[in-house]
Amino acid sequence: MFRNERRGFVLAGCVVIGLGAYTSQAELVTNGGFESGSFAPWFAPPWVLPPQPNPQYFVVSSGGAHSGNHYAILSSSTFQYISQVLPTTAGTDYELTFWLRRPGNVPSTFIVRWEGQIVFQEGILLPDNTNWWQFTVPLHSNITGSFLELGQATFPNEFHIDDISVVQVPGPGGAALFAAAGAFALRRRRR
Repeated sequence: MFRNERRGFVLAGCVVIGLGAYTSQAELVTNGGFESGSFAPWFAPPWVLPPQPNPQYFVVSSGGAHSGNHYAILSSSTFQYISQVLPTTAGTDYELTFWLRRPGNVPSTFIVRWEGQIVFQEGILLPDNTNWWQFTVPLHSNITGSFLELGQATFPNEFHIDDISVVQVPGPGGAALFAAAGAFALRRRRR
């Protein structure tokens, strides 16, 4: 009898370890590094150049990117955003990461909105205006198909942004499942 229980425990442990090893994190942002050389499929506001009121300038540029060849330049006198709808699942936790560079020495506010709510708002004066700095923001999806917006108001200065990523936060991993399987095996053994 003990031999059969041990076999079942070993089999359950192998299955649980196999499940715990599968922690693939699918990228939800399309063209987060702007490597296509354009914003698509991001929505970006149209250019409005001075002397027009409320000037804004959104463009994908090359050379000096955090990684790859391209990055986006965001500059507007009123808060404007680049945005994208992401294929999220309601009730799920996600993590947003992005890299910013801020040429110039005037502090400016950078905002992230998620599903219409501000989840990150920082007055940013980076200590070095030539290096890239990483930011991480926890997110929770209340709906299926979440709207991500990144923006600022800093014209004529600008923010450079690159490597925008949103991935699902892994749920309970293999350790929790392994503990549950172990408790079940001990319970069976005591009978």
